[in-house]
Amino acid sequence: METAISIETNLWNKLLRQLVAEHWRVKFKYDNFDAGIDFDLVILEKDQEEILFGWDNWFEGEIQCSKQKMKDIERMANQEFKKGKPENLKPEIIKLYRKS
Repeated sequence: METAISIETNLWNKLLRQLVAEHWRVKFKYDNFDAGIDFDLVILEKDQEEILFGWDNWFEGEIQCSKQKMKDIERMANQEFKKGKPENLKPEIIKLYRKS
């Protein structure tokens, strides 16, 4: 898995909408009172592959997926993303919400 970080919010939202339009299924969507305001988390699934979208109002968007899928998403965005350690897509955060 590879993690793209510091993705501008509007681009993060655009990519999420575009993937859903390409028949990626929303497997999980964070739905607490602060969704989209302070924090957001969406897990997409298609053909037994996942793409994780994490966001908060401090660090903006993150996307986590296979290296090949990341290349596809970067082509879709027409840019190469900064890669690094996630703030919102840390394993312990994902594990917490997968149980919900």
